[in-house]
Amino acid sequence: MNTNRNIVRQVRDIQARADHLINTSAGLTEIEQFSDYNKELKSFLIKTIKDDFIFNYIKEIPELEISESETKKGFFYVILYFIFGSLGLLAAETKQINDSLDTIRDIKGKYASVELLLSNNFD
Repeated sequence: MNTNRNIVRQVRDIQARADHLINTSAGLTEIEQFSDYNKELKSFLIKTIKDDFIFNYIKEIPELEISESETKKGFFYVILYFIFGSLGLLAAETKQINDSLDTIRDIKGKYASVELLLSNNFD
């Protein structure tokens, strides 16, 4: 029973973190940390949850992939800097953040559904 409450608490926690990222001007570092947390929690839930319906739903939670290979990113940023200066770099980072926030909204919605399913399953 205590384990069940901890699982639901973690699912609520990731939703709160998603809200924070969505409602503040989050940077790439915070988004990368959220991505890592999402991967860890999803992996934990897949190993822990035995109900087939919930298990399959958890597998549908998207991964948040924001990092490109450092070589590609570095080369891309050098080109942007030479063509557009620092505004080009800022625009590229802003686009990456905005794209990530769309996925974070989706992840948050999936975890809200998982929380409901788990709460009904654990009662």
